[in-house]
Amino acid sequence: MAKRIKSIMMMVEEDKDRISKLPNALIVHILSFLPTKDVVRTCLLSKRWKLIWYFVPKLSFSNTESHSQEEFFHFVDKCLEHRKISRNFVPESMVTNFELEMKFYDRSLVGCLDKWLAFVVDNKVQEINLCLAPDRSEENHQIYYYRLPKTLVINAKYLINLVLSDVELDSSYSFDFPSLKSLSLHYVRFADIDVVDKLLLGSPFLENFQLCRFQSSYQEDQLCIHSSSLKFLQIKCNTYVPVLIEAVNLESLDLFGVSLGKITLSVCKAIKNLVLICVYGTEDSSSLEYLISNLHQLENLTLCDLVLLRLKHVKISNHHLKTLKLNCTCSSIDEKEVIIEAPKLVSFCYEGYINHNISIESSNLLNGIFIFLDHYKKYDAIWFVDMMNFFVNLNCSPKTVRLDIDSEKVCFLLLIHFVLLFQIYIICLFCNLNTFS
Repeated sequence: MAKRIKSIMMMVEEDKDRISKLPNALIVHILSFLPTKDVVRTCLLSKRWKLIWYFVPKLSFSNTESHSQEEFFHFVDKCLEHRKISRNFVPESMVTNFELEMKFYDRSLVGCLDKWLAFVVDNKVQEINLCLAPDRSEENHQIYYYRLPKTLVINAKYLINLVLSDVELDSSYSFDFPSLKSLSLHYVRFADIDVVDKLLLGSPFLENFQLCRFQSSYQEDQLCIHSSSLKFLQIKCNTYVPVLIEAVNLESLDLFGVSLGKITLSVCKAIKNLVLICVYGTEDSSSLEYLISNLHQLENLTLCDLVLLRLKHVKISNHHLKTLKLNCTCSSIDEKEVIIEAPKLVSFCYEGYINHNISIESSNLLNGIFIFLDHYKKYDAIWFVDMMNFFVNLNCSPKTVRLDIDSEKVCFLLLIHFVLLFQIYIICLFCNLNTFS
């Protein structure tokens, strides 16, 4: 009996520490998904775990919790100091990914941030995610943006992915990112308007560029984006600043909150995917129609909300278009007429209200997805008739139709309607067979 109990206890002990049986490479991979403060704590588990955290290539620090500023900075300093020393006895100890998220920032922290970034650049870092949150709680409180140090701007030769939030960029240094492939800028401030030009010039292999809500002291100037390597571009800025895009290899373009009449796509003939969301429109649809029709490689198009806000008649014409998503979820907009001329269209997705007259001219059988909304959720007989008229006006041949309506009543009425149609079809078919016999 005692032997059986001892055997059971041994099995329980083994089950408790299954993770220690994993190879070091797999353990390091798992730890790379955790915050660094939790990774460091694993060194207390056993002798085997004492040095494992030195092999984790990702450092992730976040001060979004309720500990003091001094405690947080002391922890980061000590952690980086240990990683620097570890290179003397753990040659494989490298830092390839550095993440820093802070809920506060002021000028007194510049020295610490510069020192931390200098450390990761010296370690040939490949990914940096720097998210600083200046204090915006007080209305008249002056916001200070962190200016990137010279060490990062000119010495990060191995940097592949760079994400910056709440920082300031200026052109006092010549940017040198020879390996950079992906760049994301959120709530950044441009000290001079040509800083974007110089940043892209110093990133000759950049493929993915995301620009969200920037601030500039030169609001009257033009935002110019010149790049021969750029393939994916997203601009989300809510500004009337004119935007000039010159990217000969650009394949995907997302525009959010920009003025449609102030967008110039020079030599951008390779665009296959276009997304227009909350774009400021005008009562003249020519700029929208010209933009769509002149993209001769366009295959996928998404139009959402305000792009149609002030347009009563819209014509979407493109002979290469294959998929189209149309979103009209603003309940206050008037009835609009949308004519779609796309002979190669195979998929159409519509989300919005049924008071729009949409006509599709396509030689293909469409796969359609329709998500109908009703602001007042009446779903009465009049609404049902309007919905049927909506489908009649489409003037196309659907292959498959998926209909989403937030009402069990309407779904039940539709089911009855289609059952009746099927019965009528069977009766007609039976009558035709009797006639021929």
